[in-house]
Amino acid sequence: MHRQTTRLLVAVAHGDDETLGAGGTLAMLADEGVVIKLAVLTSDDGSRCPTGVGVTDRTSSIEKAAKILGIEEVTVHNFGDNRLDTVPQLEINRVFEREVREFRPDMVFTTSMSDLNHDHQLVSRAARIASRPGRSSVREIRCFEVRSATDCGEASGLPSFRPNCWQPLAERHLEAKLEALRAYGSEVESWPNSRSERGVRALAEYRGSQVATEFAEAFELVRLVL
Repeated sequence: MHRQTTRLLVAVAHGDDETLGAGGTLAMLADEGVVIKLAVLTSDDGSRCPTGVGVTDRTSSIEKAAKILGIEEVTVHNFGDNRLDTVPQLEINRVFEREVREFRPDMVFTTSMSDLNHDHQLVSRAARIASRPGRSSVREIRCFEVRSATDCGEASGLPSFRPNCWQPLAERHLEAKLEALRAYGSEVESWPNSRSERGVRALAEYRGSQVATEFAEAFELVRLVL
């Protein structure tokens, strides 16, 4: 039996990554008493507004979604949306090294290196660097899938997302995930978009069917110290 998780850091580039990728699992772990912190690098939706007109600060939406999922701590940094490739990797590393040092998690969730979105790749790399053995208390690292990012990566020549860890979900935890997604407003698309509520539910059903359960979320288990 592996050591019980008590503190979880979720490292993402954008608000809604955490909900789309692991919202049901986060709600479940919060119910079990795990203390969860969400660290988000970007605070706006600037990539949708190339002229700079109509840019929206998403901090309030991030905080609302986090509350629904039972996340106790939230830090939103002020890097530009889809502009992390203009920031030295060392600077991004140091953000998460500080988060890990101060929060002292024993588990980290982050995005996958398979994601088409370059911000997701940079954050995934930084989270792993910050969580390296001997320099942190992290014993488990999982990467999750984000619809429209992870499912487009393979077609662009990136390695495919290869889950090796499934978390079964109760209906109430899937519903919490969908409610948190609604907190992001316009980020929720209409069916048949994969980022629609129906698309999110369909993925949970598909991942559940892979392990003979009704609903599940899938992860790439990067490291587990027993």
